Amino acid sequence: MRLEFVRIEEANDLVNQLIEHHPQAIILVDHDFKVKYFNKSFQNLTKSDKGDILEHEFCEILGCTRRGKLVYKDERFCKYCQIRDLLSGSNLSDMAIIQDFIIHNEVVTKHLHVVTHRLVMNSIKYRLVVIEDRTQKTVLT
Repeated sequence: MRLEFVRIEEANDLVNQLIEHHPQAIILVDHDFKVKYFNKSFQNLTKSDKGDILEHEFCEILGCTRRGKLVYKDERFCKYCQIRDLLSGSNLSDMAIIQDFIIHNEVVTKHLHVVTHRLVMNSIKYRLVVIEDRTQKTVLT
């Protein structure tokens, strides 16, 4: 099926609605791993206020318990961070992650499936990140 639009605004509105109402968490991060866009599912996953998401790093928002350990001298990411590898443009494009995060001052083990896609807009490189929280599915099986 091919959709045709009279105005670019119609296409933008459709894409925005699709992303905003998608059941999986979606974020757009820049080359510094800072979140530039997120949907409601991401906000629900992280249990964060909007102001605590935009312009913050993914691991900082999720409250990664490994954050700051074995860091590179010039960066705040862990030296062996799986999420960093995904977002940095390595050959990885998807990964299952089982890790502890601090959410509302409580350590929570999350089972996440993270898929990333390279994206270039206005000559700026981004990563579109889709996160499926499989925590409940894993516990139930």
